[in-house]
Amino acid sequence: MHTVPIHQAKSQLSELIRAVENGEEVVLTRHGKRVIRLIKEPESVQPSIEARRQAIVAELQALRAKVAATAAEQGAGFDLLWQQHEAAQAARTGSWVKSDPPTAGHPKDDDAGH
Repeated sequence: MHTVPIHQAKSQLSELIRAVENGEEVVLTRHGKRVIRLIKEPESVQPSIEARRQAIVAELQALRAKVAATAAEQGAGFDLLWQQHEAAQAARTGSWVKSDPPTAGHPKDDDAGH
């Protein structure tokens, strides 16, 4: 373990980083007190593209099965489920979505302040 004052570490940063990359631990101090410890970042294993693709396909298959089961329970096809979804979404957003066109006497949003 290396203990280095911060003011000295500024000029030796590259060497300290190499030491950390080689598995050493570096502690930076200010006025003799430990301030920060530099350690090597653990290597993480990223899932392969194929593994991610398979996970997405599995999620889609589960979603399709859920939609099919709901449709079978309600005796409805996908189109009816979609219409129900759109109606529910419109009910949720209807109070804050303004669908009325601007009326005479009111400036358009893009002309405001001009």
